[in-house]
Amino acid sequence: MTTISLKIPDELVSRMDAMAKAKHTSRSALLREALEEKLKAASRKALQSLFEQSADLCGMGSSGMGDLASNPKHLDGFGS
Repeated sequence: MTTISLKIPDELVSRMDAMAKAKHTSRSALLREALEEKLKAASRKALQSLFEQSADLCGMGSSGMGDLASNPKHLDGFGS
């Protein structure tokens, strides 16, 4: 196994130590687990289609008008 050295802010180390203690594990095991989860999530996101990645945005601009794109009366004054 490769050893990696990195600098971590003190506040983050305190939180990490508290979590490691609560889970009865070591810092190293906790960091490996967190890194594995992050990499898996990034990999899953990379494999998603554009629609899947933006599905939560669908309907954000909902006006409640079903004919907004086809009814000229909704464009009265637009661009004036």
